[in-house]
Amino acid sequence: MRKFLAALLVGAAALTAACSDIKQDWYTQTIPQNEGANANLPGVLLRNAFVIGPQTPAAPGADMPMYLTLLNESGRSDRLVSVDTGGVFREARLPAGGLEVPGGKYVGGTALPQVLLAGLTRPLTAGAVIPMTFRFQNAGETRVNVPILPPGEWRATYSPWPGVPEPSPAPSPTRSPTPLPTGAPPTPG
Repeated sequence: MRKFLAALLVGAAALTAACSDIKQDWYTQTIPQNEGANANLPGVLLRNAFVIGPQTPAAPGADMPMYLTLLNESGRSDRLVSVDTGGVFREARLPAGGLEVPGGKYVGGTALPQVLLAGLTRPLTAGAVIPMTFRFQNAGETRVNVPILPPGEWRATYSPWPGVPEPSPAPSPTRSPTPLPTGAPPTPG
């Protein structure tokens, strides 16, 4: 038994020494927390998928931009070919031919949307989630619950899809309403 324990300790010491030679920066990196949907597919990571909703419930027919980041961990190019909202929107528009994700690269993660969800089929409010299926040319498909986030200070810098009006930012508790000019009649409400 002593020989076995001694051999086990020697093996553990050798493994520790070998591991200390491997550069492991990943455990010291700070990965920002996100409020969106995340999924791992073979070779592709879907990160922080979300929709910025309006301050008031969105009416049927509305279009909403969706933001996300796709990381391609494989050495070959892949493509997001479709997004299915399960009937919540009439369609999900991608760039012509799909959203290409080159091997070893990422796309998205910016203030520009990657997908336009067009033709809302029923009223929708911030705080809801939409079950969506993302289909990739090589990585397959995944189903995740994509949150509808309320407009807010940090999201105010995000661009809408061309032609889609920007959601109005949430009122700041420190801002007071703009006073009417002296002598101006109040606006009807």
